[in-house]
Amino acid sequence: MEKNKKIAVVFDDHLLFLDAFSALIERLEIFSSVQTFDDERLLSQFLINHHKAPIYLFLDYYLRDKNALLLINETRRLNRQVKVIVTSSVTNPTIIANILTYNPQGLISKSSGFDTILQCIDTIDGGGQYTCPTMSEIVVNIGQISKIPFSNRELEILQYFAQGLSIAQTADQSHLSKHTIVAHRRNMMAKVHVNSITELLAFARNKELI
Repeated sequence: MEKNKKIAVVFDDHLLFLDAFSALIERLEIFSSVQTFDDERLLSQFLINHHKAPIYLFLDYYLRDKNALLLINETRRLNRQVKVIVTSSVTNPTIIANILTYNPQGLISKSSGFDTILQCIDTIDGGGQYTCPTMSEIVVNIGQISKIPFSNRELEILQYFAQGLSIAQTADQSHLSKHTIVAHRRNMMAKVHVNSITELLAFARNKELI
């Protein structure tokens, strides 16, 4: 893919890293432009306005008071052309397994350099999914940890519950019916043998799923 057809977008609420990482991306000289955002509303508007452009979104995993997994789903609803590359310093196998259930095109360490980022882009352009060497070493051990009991959709709903949203608000945000949300909540509670939403959220926090 030619340089003039690629747009890089860096989203991070840590401004020092945002500036430093976007400067690194610019020095790669493979993107026609590099855009930076720390506001979700502005990012969403940009994605809507550039729905025909091939966008490579470098998305920080840890955001203010939440993680980026819901934003991955929302990004794909807004713009199907986006290639999501999660950037993080996370080393917890459970969290990495959780990230990978959302099928990002890439997963790289925040300390990644030129070669790693270039290899990531090349792999994505070739239709593959890329995990940087640092993360790959941790991924090897994922099979040895407890399997995440929830589906991608259930993890999304858990995120909304963790934010304090009601059944109706969660239904609106996830574009599902209230009946479906209630059914998902009941199924999740049954899977981990708890009797209340409070216990369900406590389980999810203990497993670092939210």
